[in-house]
Amino acid sequence: TNPSPQVSITIIEARQLVGLNMDPVVCVEVGEEKKYTSMKESTNCPYYNEYFVFDFHVPPDVMFDKIIKLSVIHSKNLLRSGTLVGSFKMDVGTVYTQPEHQFYHKWAILSDPEDLTAGLKGYLKCDIAVVGEGDNIKTPHKANETDEDDIEGNLLLPDGVPPERQWARFYIKIYRAEGLPRMNTSIMANVKKALIGENKDLVDPYVQVVFAGQKGKTSVQKSSYEPLWNEQIVFTEMFPPLCKRIKIQIRDSDKVNDVAIGTHFIDLRKISNEGDKGFLPTFGPAWVNMYGSTRNYTLMDEHQELNEGLGEGVSFRARLLMSLAVEILDTTNPEINSSTEVQVEQATSVADNCTGKMEEFFLFGAFLEATMIDRKIGDKPINFEVTIGNYGNQVDGMTKPILRRKKEGGDGEEEESELLQNSSEDEGDEDGELVSVSSSQPVKPLVTDRNYFHLPYFEKKPCIYIKSWWQDQRRRLYNANIMDKIADKLEEGLNDVQEMIKTEKPHPERRLRGVLEELSSGCLRFVTLADKDQHHSSRTRLDRERLKSCMRELENMGQQATTLRSQVKKNTMKDKLKLVQNFLQKLRFLADEPQHSIPDIFIWMMSNNKRIAYARVPSKDILYSIVDEEMGKDCAKVKTLFLKVPVFQAKMEMYLWLGLNKQRKDFLSGLPCGFEEKKTTRGQNLPSFPPISLLYTKKQVFQLRAHMYQARSLFAADSSGLSDPFARVFFISQSQCTEVLNETLCPTWDQLLVFDNVELYGEAHEMRDDPPIIVIEIYDQDTVGKADFMGRTFAKPVVKMSDEHYCPPRFPPQLEYYQIYRGNSTAGDLLAAFELLQIGPGGKSDLPPIDGPTDMDRGPILPVPLGIRPVLSKYRVEILFWGLRDLKRVNLAQVDRPRVDIECAGKGVQSSLIQNYKKNPNFSTLVKWFEVDLPENELLHPPLNIRVVDCRAFGRYTLVGSHAVSSLRKFIYR
Repeated sequence: TNPSPQVSITIIEARQLVGLNMDPVVCVEVGEEKKYTSMKESTNCPYYNEYFVFDFHVPPDVMFDKIIKLSVIHSKNLLRSGTLVGSFKMDVGTVYTQPEHQFYHKWAILSDPEDLTAGLKGYLKCDIAVVGEGDNIKTPHKANETDEDDIEGNLLLPDGVPPERQWARFYIKIYRAEGLPRMNTSIMANVKKALIGENKDLVDPYVQVVFAGQKGKTSVQKSSYEPLWNEQIVFTEMFPPLCKRIKIQIRDSDKVNDVAIGTHFIDLRKISNEGDKGFLPTFGPAWVNMYGSTRNYTLMDEHQELNEGLGEGVSFRARLLMSLAVEILDTTNPEINSSTEVQVEQATSVADNCTGKMEEFFLFGAFLEATMIDRKIGDKPINFEVTIGNYGNQVDGMTKPILRRKKEGGDGEEEESELLQNSSEDEGDEDGELVSVSSSQPVKPLVTDRNYFHLPYFEKKPCIYIKSWWQDQRRRLYNANIMDKIADKLEEGLNDVQEMIKTEKPHPERRLRGVLEELSSGCLRFVTLADKDQHHSSRTRLDRERLKSCMRELENMGQQATTLRSQVKKNTMKDKLKLVQNFLQKLRFLADEPQHSIPDIFIWMMSNNKRIAYARVPSKDILYSIVDEEMGKDCAKVKTLFLKVPVFQAKMEMYLWLGLNKQRKDFLSGLPCGFEEKKTTRGQNLPSFPPISLLYTKKQVFQLRAHMYQARSLFAADSSGLSDPFARVFFISQSQCTEVLNETLCPTWDQLLVFDNVELYGEAHEMRDDPPIIVIEIYDQDTVGKADFMGRTFAKPVVKMSDEHYCPPRFPPQLEYYQIYRGNSTAGDLLAAFELLQIGPGGKSDLPPIDGPTDMDRGPILPVPLGIRPVLSKYRVEILFWGLRDLKRVNLAQVDRPRVDIECAGKGVQSSLIQNYKKNPNFSTLVKWFEVDLPENELLHPPLNIRVVDCRAFGRYTLVGSHAVSSLRKFIYR
């Protein structure tokens, strides 16, 4: 989406307005902004045809929540406000999800929110579109006018919404909140503290709910971190409403500065189902977790918008117990309260155990590696803090839930080790364990290269663990995990099939049949597993309804997959692939659980006690279960995490396990083998402590060979539309660069980088099956010697152990394409191969030899060896140049002297210069050619780049535009 889309609205005409002798005006509102049409005198079917544009410089999410409100006002004179005839509301997101992001020539149904019993108040015909700034609106082909006069057939409603919408009441019950951050550390607060004494909670929370352009608030609970409301906020709105999200905020009431503590959005599509067997929106009673800015006040102020629900929260803020229900109104009933104002009423409280039984959970983490730490942060000692909810948080910590008795004993006289200072509670648990050790010890970073540090986590790996207490709602997370795993498998399979089609491997249809078979067995498995714990007392109506609809959907999907499988043939491949992609989207949608349970885990990197960067891990991803399908995909596995704030700051290899404390006996089972546990010594020296570090006694030594052949379609880094790219390869704590190639978007480095003496900890066989990842970053070397980041990609090497032979099919490895990413967008491809070779007892002499450089002019640079580099043949590329047309201005200047540059694999030609584009836009020399060496394997052909430049004085030139011909195959003369 464009960074700042606009909403454009044309009010065409109104018909059948109810009322006598009226002079109607239309008020158009988007968010807070209002605009008016002109007034039409004494008519019930005014014609306006007036156009309005609303500009908002806000993130798309905020934009999509804004309400578009169209009201027809009967105005006797413009000084008085006039009386409302009827209005219509819809959020911007609903318009955006329409084809072409627009409604064209559609009739909005007007109704009167002041009078629920009245029917229709008329129709308003309009166009509404959401467009990127400066984009043109595509006009659908004109139907003839008579079709558009068919009002009923052209209503302004998304597909599937019935034209006769009914009024409904939305009841949002707010029970209580817990874990609010210790706010208000301002000077004022300290003065207040001095006057009132220490123990006053310095936060006055209330809850604000925003829905369909209306706001409701609970009462303010003075000075409370555990506020109790038991109130309900009632909205009256048409059903189904044309707005997707309800925004729920806990705010701190303060005369001077009323701020959001945390925000949560409820997506109505996730808590209802419009099908025949569907259900009205329902939610809870359930806890929702809120995330936002961190609580130590260095980062605080600039991150306030995170608490408003913008962007991904970087820290846990609070949890709120709430529920939602909808009742469709019978407007014929004379007793009905016909007000549509937002009401706030008392609500009955819910039992403590209604959200599940309190259980003790255990979280364990081990830091195996921390590399690629941005050197800008300085070389002060670095440590890591892990938190789950407020547990493990050193700033405001978390006490155990009140439901537990304080334990006897524990007189606090045990010896203090350096570790205890790190613990958020110094008292032991029943078995003498600490409740948590949530931070690693600070260590000084070492230099990797001119951009990055790494931490010396060599044979000694620090660990953390935290005990925490949550209502046991694992079933929700388990069901989500089963669906996510089916979706992951499906996505992987679909990528394989597409890769096979792209590289023309034989029989992609067989692979697709296999993918569908996996999908249908996965769906069946879900239906058998998900049906467990059906009659759990703490299951909400949404739990039951969601389960029924997920089971229906997956059963149905499984059957469709089986049917599709028999229909997949070579020639029906493409169509079937599209259908299977829809399955994937549906699975992802269903797997997203709206009722939260255990909050996400945050891992913060701290330098000198300041928070620098974080990673956020969903609790379901590391949750343990005895049933394999229910287990989180990263539970008991070593996972690569990229820490960020707001940009990438460090790479970590981390092992995590979360589960019930009583199920924790195998919590170390997924770690690379060959370590000893180091525990703390403590009073009775009990053996059951989780380790605070792991000492690896086994290590393997390897050589990594990175065969960096070529990159293509890179991001143009400077105004000429070219770059001077080089690649930097990272593996464990080493890094190396290729040479810089000038002025190209398709560099052929043809360079082998050798990393010697790479030490990996653990058993040999583990390395072979799951080697660490390699990170490759592409930079543009600037004239001043500064390197600009252009993109990043990841690869896994092919591994050869010392007792294996270097022979086909695995060796020598084949070049492969790796997609380069810049942020979330793609930025070209890397063509490379990576091999990790174990150095055995015989040393390096046993490794396959590296053929030294054949061409001495490249100096010490090793080329990619034969057998891996492609076999090249000489091709001749001929171009027939005609002329240029329709050149747009560049930076307001007209194009005067254009030239066309053509480049492929570092060779190319330039067209003749057009001296005066306005007078004669054709070339004087028509035919040019160049010779170039291209791989015999046509799938490895680099793209042909066509660039148009405008030549200015002093030998400068500016890029007018460019185009890449991705494949030359169709131009080959055979």
